[in-house]
Amino acid sequence: MAGLTLLEGGLVFSNEECRVWRVNVGAPLETFIVDSKWGRDLAAKPELVGEDFIMHNLQAAKDVAAFLERKLERDLPLVFLHILRASKGYMLHEALRSRGVELVEAWVRPRYVARGYGDHTVGSVEVKAKDFGALEKLRGYGEVALIVADTVATGNTLAKCLDEALRELRARGLRAAQLVVYGFVSLEGLTRIPCAVKQTCVVALENYTALASNCYDMPLYGLDRAFYERSNELRSIGGATLFEVFEKLVAEYAPGMDQPGDWSERQPLLESESGLEAGNIKLHLERSLEALRSLRIITRKAPWYREWMERVFEDRETALTKLLAKLGR
Repeated sequence: MAGLTLLEGGLVFSNEECRVWRVNVGAPLETFIVDSKWGRDLAAKPELVGEDFIMHNLQAAKDVAAFLERKLERDLPLVFLHILRASKGYMLHEALRSRGVELVEAWVRPRYVARGYGDHTVGSVEVKAKDFGALEKLRGYGEVALIVADTVATGNTLAKCLDEALRELRARGLRAAQLVVYGFVSLEGLTRIPCAVKQTCVVALENYTALASNCYDMPLYGLDRAFYERSNELRSIGGATLFEVFEKLVAEYAPGMDQPGDWSERQPLLESESGLEAGNIKLHLERSLEALRSLRIITRKAPWYREWMERVFEDRETALTKLLAKLGR
């Protein structure tokens, strides 16, 4: 359906709430997909914002933390790299800490030099600010495990931040023996994750997404809205996931929608280099509703369109409009 690739996977972790599969998507890294009700809601429901958004992320991350405890080498200090402003919303650092895992935390604040909202096709990434001072306490350890949670669309931001982190580690006589990347990850972004760390694994929420022509939207499957608006031509795109995940997610996911959405603005509070900032939840909801209504119209023209998709679009539109009304649109 719409270019979607269905994968076969080997189950490596499961409990009542969550399952993790090892999958092969053609990357020279260990790649996993994690599925839970919490993750499916994050992917399918742009109306999930504020404290509910944070709670869902924490619940999804708790099972990932349990999986990573088995995956990470026990004798390595754990360095958690925060990519500000958005990545703390994934709550993996808090999930690990809740299990008694000790973390050494660092942060980097990247930004695109020139871009508009929803367009990462132009502009390079620069590091605006950083703090790696906590690494000083690890001098003499030699090797560490590096963990990062973030949305990986083109992979440009992650590649820049990882280069910065590896350079800071080397400056203190440290080397990353393991690297873990967690979050929404596109198939294209996956190819940009540096292979400088031999033991690298990527844990993607629900699927490895497609990447739209604006290099921003990360759909499970559907039409490339940006391409249609530019050319008036239909272009179907799809990510990669397991059938077990797809059959649950498809009932609530509106085709073509960006799964992570504006990850920063979905959060009630954001930590930036200058302190805490409020996320612009209303703006995220308005943009999501605009995208949803546009996709609903053009999806009816797609060869794979089915009538049951109307219910999905209707459910998401109803939820978004109700929440906007509550916020005083």
